[in-house]
Amino acid sequence: MYASVIGKKLVELINKEEKKERTPKEFFNEVYFPLFYDHPKYFHWTINSPFVQGYKSSRPPSKEQRAQKLEELHNKVRTLKPDASFSIGFGAADDTATTSGQITSLTLPIESHDIYYSWIGAGFGIGMAGGLVMLIDNPEILKIIYEGWCKYRQLLNETGILKGNQIETWNGQWLSYALNNNDYLTKLFNPVEVKKEGAAIPTQSWIKVLFAIAKKFPNGKLMAYVYNLGQTNTTIGFIQINLPEIKREIEMYNLLFGDFDVNLKKAIEDVYTTQYSFKYVCQNGAIGLKEIEPKGLKEYLPSKNKEAKEIKFKRDEKNLINYNIYLSWVIAMLNNKTIIQKAEEAANMLLSYASKSSRGKTTESNKVKILLDSVSRRAFIENLVPLIEGSKNDFFNALVEEIDKMQADKFPYFLTLLKFKYVYLTNKNLKGEKK
Repeated sequence: MYASVIGKKLVELINKEEKKERTPKEFFNEVYFPLFYDHPKYFHWTINSPFVQGYKSSRPPSKEQRAQKLEELHNKVRTLKPDASFSIGFGAADDTATTSGQITSLTLPIESHDIYYSWIGAGFGIGMAGGLVMLIDNPEILKIIYEGWCKYRQLLNETGILKGNQIETWNGQWLSYALNNNDYLTKLFNPVEVKKEGAAIPTQSWIKVLFAIAKKFPNGKLMAYVYNLGQTNTTIGFIQINLPEIKREIEMYNLLFGDFDVNLKKAIEDVYTTQYSFKYVCQNGAIGLKEIEPKGLKEYLPSKNKEAKEIKFKRDEKNLINYNIYLSWVIAMLNNKTIIQKAEEAANMLLSYASKSSRGKTTESNKVKILLDSVSRRAFIENLVPLIEGSKNDFFNALVEEIDKMQADKFPYFLTLLKFKYVYLTNKNLKGEKK
């Protein structure tokens, strides 16, 4: 399994840093086992492994019993063909079991080193809401997660009611925290939630983890291995994460708040929720800007199948944040300064046109509403004709040309941006009149 690759890289990284030459077995004995399993509360519940066989939460194994379990693992590594009971991510001994996978009749050159590496590597799984786990081959990320292991052990030992076996969940919380705080090692970090049924570490949202990674590594792409090991195993595979695109959303969100009361601004990772689950977006094989579409925005996008939701702008905290999240994503998706500028200018022109409606009549404003309710480029251009007729302003003619050559998949974002801008300017204009 890929965990063996991650485990090998970590051992080499730490050996080099500490100027040691430990074998994977020695690293397992000296570092991994003391942290993960040599305590009444484990870091990870590895199904069918020697560490959990015969374990009862009411009577966890003693120090001597834990040493026996360790020796049992070593004996299996020495004498048996690798399987999932003592090799993380490998197939079950019974190839029809639900924990089997990637079975082959080929005799693979698997050594004992690979088995120990698989245990060590699995300890770097980043658990995210939805039940999936992610492994990332990046030295800095591996180092940060490794540094968090001691913090988790300390928290487990000091918090009596905190349940164990949450290393993957801890890794997700710790990584997103550490990447956002340069002095993370000197600060107290306690993500524990206490409820009636006890205390546990909540699973981190996948978008919060990706935002943290994108802010730290904004200029490249990462490959993540996504999976879940449990009563049944799930293998999603390798997923490419387009960090520059995700960073673009963060930057645009921060930029937009410059036009508003900054006291209402919240960190994007604390308020951003996505339309789709992590498992769903992984189906595309890559995660970029399109995959992190904000939850609820789809209702405002033009569609031939249903009427778009009416945009209402309110300056309260919740609506202002949602407005900027939606707007920042749409602008980031367009990623074209000319088109964005055209939408800004068009919103102002439409507001000027609608304001020509005489008292008691709404002829011009109705034409604008029909235009903004267009569901396609063709309909938009047709609905724009009544506004152009009799006008001496060449702007709308230029806008028609711009839209005509626009990519079809970009038009819904352009129109949504135009609608948001128009509603905002209308609201701003009305408030100005009331004053």
